[in-house]
Amino acid sequence: PVEGQDSPEAYELVVEPTTGIRIVGASSAGVFYGLQTLRDLLPAPSAGGGVVLPAIRVVDAPRFGYRGLMLDVARNFQPKPLVLRTLDLLAQYKLNVLHLHLTDDEGWRIEMPSLPELTSVGARRGHTLDSKEFLPPAYGSGPAVGQPWGSGFFSRADFVEILHYAAARHIEVIPELEMPGHARAAVKAMQARFREREQAGDTAGALQYLLTDPADSSRYSSPQAYHDNVMNPALESTYAFIDRVVSDLQGIYREAGVPLRHLHMGGDEVPAGVWTHSPAVQAYVQAHGLTGPDDMWYVFYDRVDQILKAHGIPLSGWEEIALRRTRRDGRPVTIPNPDFATRGWRVYVWNNVPGSGAEDLAYRLANGGYDVVLTPVSHLYFDLAWNANPDEPGLDWGGFVDLRKPFEFIPFDYYRNVHLDRFGRPLDPSVFVGKDRLTDYGRAHIVGIQGNLWAETLGADGRLDYQLVPKLLGLAERAWAPVPDWVAEPDSARSAAMYRDAWSRFVNVLGKRELPRLDREVPGINYRIPTPGLAAENGEVRCSIGLPGFTLRYTTDGSDPTTRSPVVRGPIPFHGTISVAAFSTTGRKGHTARLTAP
Repeated sequence: PVEGQDSPEAYELVVEPTTGIRIVGASSAGVFYGLQTLRDLLPAPSAGGGVVLPAIRVVDAPRFGYRGLMLDVARNFQPKPLVLRTLDLLAQYKLNVLHLHLTDDEGWRIEMPSLPELTSVGARRGHTLDSKEFLPPAYGSGPAVGQPWGSGFFSRADFVEILHYAAARHIEVIPELEMPGHARAAVKAMQARFREREQAGDTAGALQYLLTDPADSSRYSSPQAYHDNVMNPALESTYAFIDRVVSDLQGIYREAGVPLRHLHMGGDEVPAGVWTHSPAVQAYVQAHGLTGPDDMWYVFYDRVDQILKAHGIPLSGWEEIALRRTRRDGRPVTIPNPDFATRGWRVYVWNNVPGSGAEDLAYRLANGGYDVVLTPVSHLYFDLAWNANPDEPGLDWGGFVDLRKPFEFIPFDYYRNVHLDRFGRPLDPSVFVGKDRLTDYGRAHIVGIQGNLWAETLGADGRLDYQLVPKLLGLAERAWAPVPDWVAEPDSARSAAMYRDAWSRFVNVLGKRELPRLDREVPGINYRIPTPGLAAENGEVRCSIGLPGFTLRYTTDGSDPTTRSPVVRGPIPFHGTISVAAFSTTGRKGHTARLTAP
């Protein structure tokens, strides 16, 4: 054990002039993290060779046991080399979970030995009118089948390699099989299997894994405008399918020699109106005395829980699996579902958009006894654009997420420093009045935090790096480091001053040490280079930049600066069009900022 630490990931690092370097870990993971810290201490290579390290003693342990990143490979597929490189980044910054969103409406991305149709149909996209052989294009994937980023999947061997690579870096890979909504890829693949077996005269085999009731005339539209993407919870074949894919997945993990400790079973965004006109559901509701089709949700997750229990795996899912719909004073409300609260489920809570009414959802669920992973859209959705600049890729439905958002996130009281709504306008503080705060009991149920990187806009080379880094380092700081002094300080003026100091330290380490290190160690990494800020006053243009360590270069003729353009060394005389861009240590250029003289 490491002195004074009870975390299994704790370590002690001692660099001493006479005895050299010693790393002691509470486990092999602790030793691994000690090595990452030692790597951080190493200076940049010098021409003279040799390395000088400071004499130092570090006793360190993580704040949270769960420090994760979710990577969506379903919307646009991300190939194995990118996943391996992402695992390297997570390991370097002491994150220990990669949650892989493997299935969705637009793709099923892992080979299942028992059900080849899941990838032969569900992992391919191209122009189609009926989705019988492959799925339609989505998120810019284009008309041709077989093109990245629309088509693609991990073979069984690929996934075994990913699991080995992650395990060597003390990272748990948590697969996600999205259901019962967001399941169009699976639904269409099993309909293709049904047609093939039925044509061969095997009616029983055709029905074995069917996910839809052929007589269902329910009308609904999902948030992504699908009307045929939800599994039917009244069919035994739906549960046979779930049991089959869980068994296959467990087999892949067994082959890799890695335990499948957690399995994320989705639960996100099932639209209103599903199942209402399914004869199978109507018969089930009547036979079991349910109040209506909405109750099938609880039937479904009760069965999914039983299936996973039989495989020895606890259930994880999005926040919806832990919610119960009811009414208060005649109005619809959701409450933490008491029926499932004692089952040891882990829920991932994303919905906290300030002003939406769900600001306290994560805290209500933790207070209600559910284990919670905090993954708030307000601070940790890395697919959201950096800011409102149209040049910035990413979405904006939940606001904007820059480097400051993950860094300033206060996991146990995030209301405290949220002052803007998702559009960047001043937020009325009354939105937090009456919202639940985290109890001591609830705090014990917060297992960790996770950044989410959805892939709707990741259909291009370098886009994953751009959306992930440097935001990932803000997440790493919050997940590992102890409670910051600016959070613990009750006086608001002193807290604000402490925050400014902490932010200054963070951006200096990031810009001067970490990003240059990535330039050296990760060939071709396309992290986001900051865009300069320009201001004109008194006939001059002054430049600023959000991170130190970059070289600013400019032109005065409106053209884009290059590595041969002059370096900004002070105010620039304001004539014509001034264009300024930042360049990394490798000469890579960020977005250009421009000002034109009147």
